[in-house]
Amino acid sequence: MKRHILTILLVLGSASLWAEGSNFEGLQLSSAPVNVNDMASIKRGAKFFAGNCSSCHTLTYLRYDKVAKEAGIPTDNKPISINGVTPPDLSLEADARGVDWIYTYLQSFYKDPSTPSGVNNLIFPGTAMPAILAPYQGEQVLVEKPVYDLLHEVQWYDLVKPVKQGSMKPEEFEQAVNDLVNFLAYAAEPFRAEQERIGFWVLGFLVVLFVLMYLLKKEYWKDVEKNQE
Repeated sequence: MKRHILTILLVLGSASLWAEGSNFEGLQLSSAPVNVNDMASIKRGAKFFAGNCSSCHTLTYLRYDKVAKEAGIPTDNKPISINGVTPPDLSLEADARGVDWIYTYLQSFYKDPSTPSGVNNLIFPGTAMPAILAPYQGEQVLVEKPVYDLLHEVQWYDLVKPVKQGSMKPEEFEQAVNDLVNFLAYAAEPFRAEQERIGFWVLGFLVVLFVLMYLLKKEYWKDVEKNQE
């Protein structure tokens, strides 16, 4: 019950952030290709989280999870304050903000010398989070005069351009971000895939039960109709 209440509070809190969010007209969230049944992707994302995110962020509700434990995600670390801001726990982040928001956020950092961290973000201006993924993605800067049609959706990559190559190729980095978001989606609902499988069995059982009850009803009413005649 507490978990659901916290999720609702996070959703309400984050909704205003997104509403105020981007300063770029028409910017849309990119669709995250999340698949909660892809355990290979989830495990890769867990390892990526352990190596790049767990020093600052916690996963309180995933403390006893097998996937997190195998990936080496610590359960007793304390968040490190960044520019006076304590990084949030990410257990329910996928529920609170949505996987598309996280997917877009992680890819849309750009250089901004006016900020304490030297970077900024397209959909979360003024974020205290440094560009920890820049070594993989490379560095980006804002396009001075972006060319796009306001009648169509504007994506984050329409507004920035790369100026320094990271250790990963663009498609490799995109896959790494997808794995990480997939893992965070799993962290928010670790039993979702199992619940879906059980749900199909339950629906199948109800269909069979309906057929049996219908046949039973016909059998009972057969005698009732005979008596009425």
